[in-house]
Amino acid sequence: MRRFFLPLILVLSLAPALAAPDTVVARVGDRVITQADLDLQFDLFLRQSTGGAPISEEARAQLAGLKLQYLERMAQDAVVVQEAERMGLAPDEATIDRRIEQTIQRLSGEAAFKAALEQYGIPDVETYRQMVYDSMAYKALISWVRQKMQVSDAALRILYYLDRSAYAVPEQICTAHILVETREEAEQVLEQLRAGADFAELARERSIDPGSAPAGGDLGCVELGRFVPEFEQAALALQPGELSEPVQTQFGWHVILLKERVPERVRSFDEVKDQIRAEIVADAIERYIKRLVERADVEIYTDRVQ
Repeated sequence: MRRFFLPLILVLSLAPALAAPDTVVARVGDRVITQADLDLQFDLFLRQSTGGAPISEEARAQLAGLKLQYLERMAQDAVVVQEAERMGLAPDEATIDRRIEQTIQRLSGEAAFKAALEQYGIPDVETYRQMVYDSMAYKALISWVRQKMQVSDAALRILYYLDRSAYAVPEQICTAHILVETREEAEQVLEQLRAGADFAELARERSIDPGSAPAGGDLGCVELGRFVPEFEQAALALQPGELSEPVQTQFGWHVILLKERVPERVRSFDEVKDQIRAEIVADAIERYIKRLVERADVEIYTDRVQ
């Protein structure tokens, strides 16, 4: 059976999606979250974190302390859904029907769809329907906020120059190596290279480093401080294109080729403007949701949470 991976649902089903009478652990406006709702959604969260694999009782007990925090997030997300409803952004029945039908088609039929619900512990299609509704409503409101956040390049450029040091890239060295077990082998490798052997071919043939050997010994460009000291010191003593003498580290004996030294630099505005814009929008969304929650009628009954 194909594994069914639920989308990342930030807001999950609320009563009356689950019909069983149960202890109310939170109230958001005129909606309630019951212990049964919390148990189901927390279990789905745990399964999502493991890619759908079952959670052992021991692991579940260790994570139980997160339940109250998760309930608070459920309540916060419910506030967002209610705001989406107030603004007319929540999906209609036909839209939800289409989304569920698309899921059924992706899973190759109704039987596979119902099996997937059972695998994830979702009791029925109506519960899943409520989850789809809440997820779509949540995303619709967040999308609306994003559209309102039009940040000009001029504003982004000002922020960039106010904090250019945050976009500094440390010096890097670009290297390749051939790793062998003994000094004698390293000296043989060095002799072959000086006689004209191709470095990449020899690395694929003789290097015992499983990560770099298939790539001809290439280690890419790495910031200073990432290699073990013996390796880095030997590499820094070279000029681009030069080979090191045999170098011993905890991994064995290396012959190092320095390909390039990339000096420290500050990334350009064009390189980072999308990152700056994303950070501004993310911060705005976080503050917007925080204000919604502060104004909302929310009660969490912490003493009732099991």
